[in-house]
Amino acid sequence: MSGNPTFPIPASLQELESAPYNLLPYPNDFEDDDEAARAESFHKLIRLIEAGNRSLISNGLGLFEVPDGEEDLDAWNDTERIQALYTLVRKSDSLAPATRSRLVKALCDAVHGLSEALANPGAVMTQTQQSDGEEGVGGANSSSFVVSQSFRDALACHIYMLFTVMFLTESKEKLGKSLNSATSSSSGRGGSKSKSKSSKSKGHNTDVEDLAASRAACAEAMHHASLAMSEHKSRLWRRGVVDEAVVGLPCRIAYQMLESSTGVIARKASSGDAALQMIAATVDSAPCLLNTVVAALVDLLHTYDHIAPLVAELCCIVNEQVLATELLREIGRLDTTEGSNDTGGKASGIKNIAPFISELAAVRPRVVLSNISLLLPHLDSEPYIMRSAIVNSIGHILVREDQTLMENNDDNGGRDEENKDERHVVNMAKTRSSLFDILCERTCDITSFTRAAALKVLNDLTEKQSLPLDRIMPVTAIAIDRLQDKAVMVRRYAMQLLTSLLENNPFMGMLNPEPYREKVRELEAYLKCNIPEEILKAKDTALEEAKNDESQGEREIHEIESAALAAAIADAEAKKEEEALSEAESTFLAKVRALKFASQALAFTELFENSNASFQSMLMSSNSSDVTEALRFFVRAKHFGLPCAVTGTKRALALMWSNEANIQEEVLRAFIEVFVAEPGTEGKELLPENQIAQNFLDLVREANVSELASIEEALGRLVKKEIIPPDVFSVLWAIASQAKGELRASAVLVISMAASADPNIVDSAYRLQNLYDAGLGDHIEENHDWKTARSAACALQRVARAKVDPSSAKYIILDLISERLVAIARGDWCDDANVDDTNAWFCAAEQSINAIFTICPSPEKVSMEILLGHQQVIFGCPGESSDTASTLRLARFFFVLGHIALKLLIYTEVLSSSVRRANAAKTIKKQESVSAGATENSESKDVEGDDAIEAELGIAAQAEAETERKVAEISENEIVGRGIISLFTPMLLRVVANENGSYSSPVLMQSATLALCKCMCISKSFCEKHLSLLFSVLSKAPNDDQDLRANIVVALGDLAFRFPNELEPYTPKIYACLRDKSIRVRRHTLMVLTHLILNDMVKVKGQVCEIALCLQDNESTIRDMARLLFHELSKRTNSPIYNLLPDIVSQLSQLDLKQEVFREIMQFLLSFIKKDRQNEMLLEKLVLRFPKCTTINQKADLAYCIAQLKVNEKGIKCLNDNFKLYKDALFDEDVLKNFMSFIAKAKKNATKPETKQTLQELEEKFTECAAAGMENVNASKKAARAKKRAARRVARKKVEWEESDEEENAEASEPEPEEYEEVDEENRPANSQAVKSEKSSTTKRRSGRSRTAALSA
Repeated sequence: MSGNPTFPIPASLQELESAPYNLLPYPNDFEDDDEAARAESFHKLIRLIEAGNRSLISNGLGLFEVPDGEEDLDAWNDTERIQALYTLVRKSDSLAPATRSRLVKALCDAVHGLSEALANPGAVMTQTQQSDGEEGVGGANSSSFVVSQSFRDALACHIYMLFTVMFLTESKEKLGKSLNSATSSSSGRGGSKSKSKSSKSKGHNTDVEDLAASRAACAEAMHHASLAMSEHKSRLWRRGVVDEAVVGLPCRIAYQMLESSTGVIARKASSGDAALQMIAATVDSAPCLLNTVVAALVDLLHTYDHIAPLVAELCCIVNEQVLATELLREIGRLDTTEGSNDTGGKASGIKNIAPFISELAAVRPRVVLSNISLLLPHLDSEPYIMRSAIVNSIGHILVREDQTLMENNDDNGGRDEENKDERHVVNMAKTRSSLFDILCERTCDITSFTRAAALKVLNDLTEKQSLPLDRIMPVTAIAIDRLQDKAVMVRRYAMQLLTSLLENNPFMGMLNPEPYREKVRELEAYLKCNIPEEILKAKDTALEEAKNDESQGEREIHEIESAALAAAIADAEAKKEEEALSEAESTFLAKVRALKFASQALAFTELFENSNASFQSMLMSSNSSDVTEALRFFVRAKHFGLPCAVTGTKRALALMWSNEANIQEEVLRAFIEVFVAEPGTEGKELLPENQIAQNFLDLVREANVSELASIEEALGRLVKKEIIPPDVFSVLWAIASQAKGELRASAVLVISMAASADPNIVDSAYRLQNLYDAGLGDHIEENHDWKTARSAACALQRVARAKVDPSSAKYIILDLISERLVAIARGDWCDDANVDDTNAWFCAAEQSINAIFTICPSPEKVSMEILLGHQQVIFGCPGESSDTASTLRLARFFFVLGHIALKLLIYTEVLSSSVRRANAAKTIKKQESVSAGATENSESKDVEGDDAIEAELGIAAQAEAETERKVAEISENEIVGRGIISLFTPMLLRVVANENGSYSSPVLMQSATLALCKCMCISKSFCEKHLSLLFSVLSKAPNDDQDLRANIVVALGDLAFRFPNELEPYTPKIYACLRDKSIRVRRHTLMVLTHLILNDMVKVKGQVCEIALCLQDNESTIRDMARLLFHELSKRTNSPIYNLLPDIVSQLSQLDLKQEVFREIMQFLLSFIKKDRQNEMLLEKLVLRFPKCTTINQKADLAYCIAQLKVNEKGIKCLNDNFKLYKDALFDEDVLKNFMSFIAKAKKNATKPETKQTLQELEEKFTECAAAGMENVNASKKAARAKKRAARRVARKKVEWEESDEEENAEASEPEPEEYEEVDEENRPANSQAVKSEKSSTTKRRSGRSRTAALSA
């Protein structure tokens, strides 16, 4: 080798065989006659290198220093050593593992030795300093020492050889990973022997361990070399001007090492930490390589998705911030305009680069903040991941800067640089405000991922208490608004943000708005009474002027008072605390601050209260994530005392009936945390028993019927799981015994709910006695406490039926309870003059009758006693009958009559079931006895036994059929046909018919109609006979009596379930109730129809159009119910919506609907058409309907429906083939727009050339026909206008002629003047000529008028 330097870094390893290196593939004395000789030759080369390493360790830098005047030749790094290194490195992949390990160790030792020699020159530097004379005495020349060129060549040569070995190792490892992935994917298609697998796995594990050790040793050596070159660059190169090729070698291999650092384990195996240290050392020592390093790192970020955190960590290791700044500058220059449409590496590159921004902001927020202007333009770019990364980085900046600002405030409290600190604080506040504005703006980003990222950042800021006080209200409003977002992820983060705002609010622990309202009123009153004198004088003057001015009203006076108060508050806030304030001024200022605090707290709580509808809509969401987050929010809101939490929790209890088990568990967990457990303990620590009981009482006190059912289900599950302590029910029993009014009723009701899961709570003689005293005793009779009586009757329904045993205490107390229940059912305690009392009695009577049929041994006898008691009270004794009766008594009687009839039917079916079960048990017992004895008998006896079993089974089946026949006979003829109830049905029918209008009481009519409906549910013949009467009552019901109509609709649903064939002819009349003026009636009708349709009790026919109209009802509950019905229909396999759509389109288009209403309905319904075949058939049906349309609006509606369908080739062909059917409607702008929308949608999905050609031709035909049709329309319009103008001219002429005729008639009727006869003879001819000419003109006008009339005729 010759030249200076003697070892420049080659571009590739093969270049070492050319000038100036001139190396050979093998040394001249290399023996490769056989494998043994070849291996020995390799060992010889390695021994040569190891010997050189030993001399390097013993002599150090002295090996490379020669005396002055001698030739600078490298005796240690001679041609023989370099040749040996080249041969070994070139063949390193084919070396034996042991030989390769020795090579790697020798190289690493050499690099370590050279690095140590450079770091510790020792005696060589001392001799150099002594030779320099006086300069060396003080050691001032130690920094000017530079190693010889031979040392630099040796270092460059060995670093390059180590680099090559590492490069080949990393390439082999990468190739091995790709091959392993390929073989693992194909291993599922074939198998191999277990022994060979185990042996291969053991060998593979050994190779992996050796490879990992080799990679670690090489990385350590290269790292050592990079640090030595970085720390001693002035000793290695003259004037510190580094050799970029040498210094860049560690970086080049470090990039490859980072490519393999895909995880924690892979990073350790590939020495990723050492790679980062190498790059950092290179950047610190060679700033000239910064651009190269930045370009390489950006390329890595583009290519690999795991590089972002590694590069961010690298930016922390580098001493200066220049690397991070340059990387951000390069990212700012990225072109992202086509990133979303690029199918190559550009889009994925941006996806990989974006996380680096947030990772860097997490560790170097100041750097990102200083260069944020380079990144903000990307907020307008298309790739959402870039916008999300910038949003995340802003969050890291705000958190870190907030903490730094707080630390600076603590440290700089006593410093003198106040002005500088104030400017810094002001600038920082402006920056923070701008960043918060960006965050708030991104919550409305076009992409849901970015919106979710912005909300998540705001949530993190709130949890870390980095959200400024002035941002709490806007952020809360933003989070509430995002609850209406379409994306589930955005709604979830919005709800989490609201929960965090509650937990980290700057106000007091309780957020009940009422105390704050009182506090605000109190403080405002105080401030108005203590306004400063100057402002008070101005206020009094303005008030006097306002009172003197008659035009000024109370509003102006109120504005003056408000302005005075605002001025006083502003004046107080303008005064600094350092100023000397009087005691009154200090008190006034304190009250102002208290008012500001209370007002902000009130506004904060009112934001939540006014958004209760949004929170509850999250509960009703079809997504379980929304429901879960809403439940967690309501739990936290309950702990902070928000009133919306109570209503929300009650609404959430309806989810106990959800089909998803996780939602049920979440609701139960929320129920425990709110009402049973200590706040914040997650249900592990329970509240005191008194508090739990009080929570239950407050919960049921104002609950409606549906909420009570949900509460009962939740309580039942808690009782079964034994979560509620038994002492809670002891407290409730005590409250039921001692309390009065509604509290007693609530306590008994909670006990009855718990008894549904554990009857032992009430099913004992002692508890029944308590229930008798608390719920049915004298207190109930005296105070008419029907709520408590109802609750007690509900509790009694959890008790088993009493057995007749006069000696049993339980039977005795149940007998007493039965007497009380009979008294309640007869209405003995009711006030006949009080309608409200009777209305409250209905529920108690219903539950009392239910309890009688539950606990009485013979409920039919007790029922007869009740009915006879009512008869005696209303009509008197047999010898004391009366023609009049109390309206309320009659209403109570009819209510009891109908409910007893219904309960008798249920009781009959229960008895029938009991008989069937007993017969079945008897038959099974006989079969078992026969089969047990059959093994001991002969074959003939076996046959006889089989015949006996078959005979017995036949008898059992016959007995069961006979039982069913008797039950049907009883229900059909006995209950309302021949029993005691049949005696009162004529009177019931007379009252319901109300032919003469004699019965005007709404309570009586509702009770009688309800009783009639219950009787109709029992007997088919009775129902069929009186259905016309029921529908007559429904149609003639007063408009203000919506309760009657709603009750009839619900009853019709029950009748349709029991007798569907009898109700089918009346189905249109049920649908007609969907147009009722009452919201309640419409809601009940839709609910009934929904249940009937989904249970296949009513066939969905053309009347479904009425349900479709409910999609645009003014009431939200009706709209939601209609949507639910169509959603459930869409799940069925027979595609009912597809079959109904043509009729719906036809009927809706004939109605006088607004265009927006029709299109919103059809857009919703057409969204359920998913299958291609259905789209094709529906498209054809819609196209064929065009000739039947009578107006252009109907055609426009059909075109809109076509535009909503999915596009395929058959649909395009259908449009093209039937073009003549709709071409005459293309002149209309709306029709043309819809068809063009269909074509545009088809072009996006078209792939075949012939399809594209068809679409192009069809589009041209659309355009041509539209233009031609528009010309025809314009011509028709012109003709119509011309006709109108001609008609107006004719009418105007006609008026002129009529006027002229009237003038002639008037002239003719006037007498001729007497002077006419005395006219001079000279004037007579002239006058006669004038008269003739006038007559001729009149004749012409008449002839013209006749021609015009004829023409018009």
